[in-house]
Amino acid sequence: MFRKEPHIKALSNLKNSDRKKLAQTIHAQTGNDKYTCPSIVKQTNFQTPTTIGTIYTDEKNIPIWFKEKHDPRLYATVYTCWNCEDLLPICLSHDFVIQEKLFNGANLMISGTIPPFDEKLKVGTLCGVASCQDPGRVVYAIGIVMMDLPKFEKVVGESGVAVQIIHHFEDELFKSFKIDLKPPVVDVQKGSVNDEEEEEEEKEQEKANEEDETTKEMSTATNVEDLAEVLDHLSVQDVDYFITRALYYTITTDTKLSLPISASNFISQHINKNLPDVDHNEVNIKKSSWKKTAKFLKHFEKEGFLKLKGKGDDLTVVGMNKTKDELKNFVPYKLGSSNGENKGAKKEGDSQSGMMYSITFYKPINLAKDLIKESGMPMKNLYLPTEIRDGVNNYITLKNLVDNKNKKMVLLDDLLFGMVNKKRTDPTVSRSISRAQILEPTLKNNFTEHFQIYDSQGTPLFKSPMRGSPPRIKILTEMKIGRKVITKVSNFEQFGINPETLAADLRKMCSGSTTIGETMTSPKTAEVQVQGPHGQIIIDHLNKLGVPTKWIDYENKLKAKKKRK
Repeated sequence: MFRKEPHIKALSNLKNSDRKKLAQTIHAQTGNDKYTCPSIVKQTNFQTPTTIGTIYTDEKNIPIWFKEKHDPRLYATVYTCWNCEDLLPICLSHDFVIQEKLFNGANLMISGTIPPFDEKLKVGTLCGVASCQDPGRVVYAIGIVMMDLPKFEKVVGESGVAVQIIHHFEDELFKSFKIDLKPPVVDVQKGSVNDEEEEEEEKEQEKANEEDETTKEMSTATNVEDLAEVLDHLSVQDVDYFITRALYYTITTDTKLSLPISASNFISQHINKNLPDVDHNEVNIKKSSWKKTAKFLKHFEKEGFLKLKGKGDDLTVVGMNKTKDELKNFVPYKLGSSNGENKGAKKEGDSQSGMMYSITFYKPINLAKDLIKESGMPMKNLYLPTEIRDGVNNYITLKNLVDNKNKKMVLLDDLLFGMVNKKRTDPTVSRSISRAQILEPTLKNNFTEHFQIYDSQGTPLFKSPMRGSPPRIKILTEMKIGRKVITKVSNFEQFGINPETLAADLRKMCSGSTTIGETMTSPKTAEVQVQGPHGQIIIDHLNKLGVPTKWIDYENKLKAKKKRK
């Protein structure tokens, strides 16, 4: 419904009587009495290219419900579902399906769902869609059930729309209200564990419960002065999460890993060095639920990630499975500052400490998919340039394409020739080419570029990498009619900069009035205008916010004054 940004009118407070009627309607439609309306509810009318209706928000102007004009049904937003977990029945799907399909405007097909289904998921029911990989079952999309899902015990081979998506986390609803929301991090310790997991991991749960009880006793005895110190400690689940991420990083990205390798070296030289920027005294194998290296490695061998040899604690890692589903959508992160492996890695924008930086990824299309299969690379959505380079080199070695007369030259076979010379029609083009000249045209002709921007702490600004190259902030100083000098800055929102906050900062620093508007060019973005020639002041301020100068374009249209003779 909100595939394009809706046109909204000014908000107005809902009368108390109307707020009570709204609450009654919500309870009647959802059958859930646990939900309570905020004490202050605002409403506004909206219009999109396909429909018109009403949006209800809380006192912070965050949309909580919406409806179409001629339809009495109320639709909850994902934000409302985050605050009331049992509001709607949940339909589970894969993380890849949610991010790559639903967030791009598709409906949820039956083949993309995961049984068993909630008995409430009948035709016409409003439901939430969550990822099976998310233990907190955070809702990322809202839709209407189109099939009688409980009757399906398996979905392989089935076809049809299971859930018609009405609203999702990445659509234009929240953006139209200038709201920057982040999904909540649910504490899985509070959640329940299903019966199968209890049977398989009964001993593990008993130990975890004992640890939890000990922690509770300690926290009860702790006085107020020590409370902050207690809160700084990570939970066992947090430690497990960081170590698991380090394993994923090691399997997919660590080019210095060579097999076979002993268990101790695997942990000390790779897992520990590939941790995010966390305190290693808090995040290590001993603080995890596995406690011992052997137990950790055997767990992931059972999950299909590793192949081990040896008995007891004397283990050797002899193989890794890079084709696991969990690794296909894994996005590498910035390693901790204490990890020397990352110091030599050059990232765009990372020339100064405290600055944002970006990492470039490539998505294979057409012939690139054939190259990936032939070279033995793991199939996934996005690849680093170094991974593609290694894949090309492996392919050249496997196909024995190195020129025996000149080792620096490669004899292109049909696949590589088509990838390198995709846009050339001349059949007389030589098939002998320098190895150094292969990668650039291969990336340009057979992959689409994506990027992810990270803040100075290594936190990604986007949920998933975006197509294209990193955006550039535009600053323009010009003279308006009436010889009025102004400076405009635009295209800054993708860097997490709020227009209202930027306008307030510039108003103070430049001692001039500011206005917030939109650019005249397409696509339209927010634009802040300040009186006076303040280009350098704005650049310095953006640098303090973490935006490197190389991502800023400054144009001064003021004509230089002519000197009097």
